[in-house]
Amino acid sequence: MKKGIIIAVVAVIAVAAIVCGVIFLGGNNAPKVEVADSADVLNKVFTTYAEEDKFFAMGGDFSNPVDGAAGIYSLEDKEGMAATLHISEDLIGQIDEAASYLHAMNANTFTGAAFHLADAKSAESFSASLKESVLSTQWMCGFPEKIVMYTINGGEYVVYAVGAADLVDNFSATLMMVYGESAVETVNEALEA
Repeated sequence: MKKGIIIAVVAVIAVAAIVCGVIFLGGNNAPKVEVADSADVLNKVFTTYAEEDKFFAMGGDFSNPVDGAAGIYSLEDKEGMAATLHISEDLIGQIDEAASYLHAMNANTFTGAAFHLADAKSAESFSASLKESVLSTQWMCGFPEKIVMYTINGGEYVVYAVGAADLVDNFSATLMMVYGESAVETVNEALEA
C-alpha cells in the first residue's frame, strides 16, 4: 500500500516537473500552421469570416493593390509602409516580407498587417517597438478604438490589427480560431483618442 502511494506521488511530481519545465523554459510545442507568405497569414483569417462580418477592403501597396484580399507590401516603399502600416524604418530592416489588409473607406476603421521576421527570436522586441510606432501615429479622419497584436508560428510572423473595436475583436477571434495554439496574443488594448 505504502509502495503504491509512493509510486503515485513520484509520478505526480515527475509530471509536474515536466509541465513546469515546459512553462518556465518557454517551451511551446504548438504545431506550426503552414502559410505561403505574409499575405496568406492574413487571408487565412479573412476568408474564414462569416459573410455578415466581411467588409470592403484592399491589400498590398499603392503600386500593386489587391481588391478584397490581403496583398504583399513592397519593402522598398518605406514611406508608404510608415504612413499605411505605421512601421518605422528601423523596424523595416528586421523583416523580409510584409502584407496589408485595409478597410477601403478608412484605414482608421481597420488596418491589418502581417510581417515575416528575418529572425523569429526578435519577435518580442519587434512587437514592442511596432506597438509604440502604431500608438505614436498622428491619426487623421477619426481615431482607432483598439489594437491587437499576435505572434504566429513561434515568432516567425507578427500580426496586428487596429481600428474599430468590433472589427478588431472579430479579427482577433477569427485569427485564434484559424491559428489556435500557433498564435500568441501579445497586445490587446483599447485606445484613447
